[in-house]
Amino acid sequence: MTPKTTYRKFLVPAITIIILIVLMLNLNRGEKGGHADMVIMDARVATVDKDFSFAEAVAVTGDIITFVGSNKEAEKLIGPETEVLKLGGKLVLPGLIDAHAHLHSLGEQLANLDINGTKSYEEIIELVSERVKTLQPGEWIIGGRWNQNEWPVREFPHHEALSRVSTDNPVYLTRVDGNSAFANKKAMELAGITRDTPDPAGGKFIRGADGEPTGVLINQAMNFVKKVLPPNTPEQKEAKFKMAVQACIEAGLTGIHEAGIGPAEIELYKSLIDREELDIRLYAMLGEQEKPVLEGDLVSYFAEHKLPEYGNHMLSVRSIKLFFDGALGSRGAAFFEPYADDPGNTGLLRVTPEYIVKVTKAALEVGMGVNTHCIGTRGTRLCIDAYEEALKAVPVTDHRLRVEHAQIVRPEDVEKFRILNIIPSMQPTHATSDMGFVADRVGDKRTEGAYAWRWFRDAGLTIPMGSDFPVEAVNPLYGIYSAVTRQDHNGQPPGGWHPEHRLTMEEAIRGFTIWAAHAAFQDEILGSIETGKLADFTILDKNILEIDPIEIPGTKVLYTIVGGKIRYQ
Repeated sequence: MTPKTTYRKFLVPAITIIILIVLMLNLNRGEKGGHADMVIMDARVATVDKDFSFAEAVAVTGDIITFVGSNKEAEKLIGPETEVLKLGGKLVLPGLIDAHAHLHSLGEQLANLDINGTKSYEEIIELVSERVKTLQPGEWIIGGRWNQNEWPVREFPHHEALSRVSTDNPVYLTRVDGNSAFANKKAMELAGITRDTPDPAGGKFIRGADGEPTGVLINQAMNFVKKVLPPNTPEQKEAKFKMAVQACIEAGLTGIHEAGIGPAEIELYKSLIDREELDIRLYAMLGEQEKPVLEGDLVSYFAEHKLPEYGNHMLSVRSIKLFFDGALGSRGAAFFEPYADDPGNTGLLRVTPEYIVKVTKAALEVGMGVNTHCIGTRGTRLCIDAYEEALKAVPVTDHRLRVEHAQIVRPEDVEKFRILNIIPSMQPTHATSDMGFVADRVGDKRTEGAYAWRWFRDAGLTIPMGSDFPVEAVNPLYGIYSAVTRQDHNGQPPGGWHPEHRLTMEEAIRGFTIWAAHAAFQDEILGSIETGKLADFTILDKNILEIDPIEIPGTKVLYTIVGGKIRYQ
């Protein structure tokens, strides 16, 4: 057989197959008529592309955006089975993403005793007293989120009054920041906490003048009680998680960066996806690495649990969550200088900088990011120095290492962020919740670098934004409002608190969309309304780009759409 004969022998069948494939594709296209599954039209579509351009209509086929443009062109894509949303000029945003939140904690808050917003210790005692009446002796009372900074006397509580109304029921109440908690006498007895119990590394028992523990547990001291809390059954855990997801969907969120979970939670998420019972996209940060750190097998542990994509991008596990310092409200955030209202206290570090270096090197080796909780200047600077050391050992250009919160910074720290291209992941509502006591904690000079969004933007850095719920409210519009005004919902203080750090509306929207997607290695598929990206949209009843900012918190969500499916209306 000649070479020419051999060539023809294989070429003719190949051409035939190609022709058949083309005919089949044309036949299928003809049957569907090129129609979309969903068309959104007569809308004000903020695409959040690089130019922040606007369109009138969007079309979706399957779970992908297939058209962005005019109403006239969109009409051609409407078929007999196309779902059409005519919005009368309402605003369509890319699906809003919360870049730092705690779904399981939100589920616990929704299911347990909610003391968020209580205005005094006495009010908490009354709520606990009423709950005791409904329980059997020995049953736990678990809840949160108290905040002594909103009480008439801004001091940590003492368990004595609480213990009197709950003698036979252990009580464990987390503070609003989640970095400290309050326990009654019964709970401390079960946890083995006495006056002789030493403070753990990275934690502290607040004690009275007599040396006895007051019941306030700071950071790692919380673990004493956590170890004796009754565990949730799998059914309870799933039910609470679904409650939290529903609250997010109703608030217009299409994606959550879950800040710290373990292998058990990953399996729960996968199970929900397999059953088609997960309505929101999750970017989960792996947060249980202490045991592998001690065993020295981080690389294998991270590689085993890395999950770049599952369930058509409903789940991704591609980063590690670390806690470095504590919170500002409980004076656990780490500073170089003492607290202005607590001389001698510079905060605390939960882990060592060497720990962060070790974790970061292992994460970089397997292609994962690291997202570390840092609030004070010392915590933030030591963290980015640790990142730098890890990057020298494992040089990765597109690392997307993050500092979560970065609440109080110095100009030189921001410059280090820029040089290393580290992402400041921030929560705008923290600024407006904390503005009443920040100066008390750190003094006026350090307050200049508090929630310093403009410093980071002027350095050319993107700021993924979230809420840190349930520390703050789930509603992302509250975060957008705080970012552009730095005021409370009553418009106070006039002009905004440190208004030099306010963001523009465009920047605030990018923070909850494309910048959040970038921080999760997902900006190629999420975060803007462009053809080829996943069809996630948040549709509002007011155009927040044009209304008076004071109206933003009252703006309602009309639709939450994830993957081309209406999840909330």
